[in-house]
Amino acid sequence: MWRFLLVLLLILSDAAAQSPHDADPVKLITAIYQTYTIDNTPVVPDAYSRRLQALIDTDAKNTPPGDAGTIDWDVFVDGNNWELSNLRITLVARSDSDATVQASFDNFGKPRKLLFALIREQGEWRIDDISSMRKGARWTMSKILTHAPDAFPDAKEKR
Repeated sequence: MWRFLLVLLLILSDAAAQSPHDADPVKLITAIYQTYTIDNTPVVPDAYSRRLQALIDTDAKNTPPGDAGTIDWDVFVDGNNWELSNLRITLVARSDSDATVQASFDNFGKPRKLLFALIREQGEWRIDDISSMRKGARWTMSKILTHAPDAFPDAKEKR
């Protein structure tokens, strides 16, 4: 009996210790959005890949104190403020090393659709890029941070 309880305790403690980074890519994105919808205090705990984090850090280093930086909005809500509804997070594609997750939601009643490109680094899922698929206002986070000419593809079309 004691052996059974010990094994059960070990299994339960391992499951509780598992972070969303370890589980699957959908759970990581879901955990991030829960901080917006349930806690209303957004937190992105160590969720970016080394590549994307390096771009974010470089941008922060090159931003004068008091300025907002290259990206001056919250990429997870595709805006500065949020009132999220109709949140749907779905797996688009997955292999052992990468995945694509889509988050669709309304922010203040306006539809948004984001694609998250995730990779596995050291056994954990990390966000390697984020792209907005909103018609007329598409963007890709890594391209914005590197000042790529196609960071906002719809902006070209309007010229």
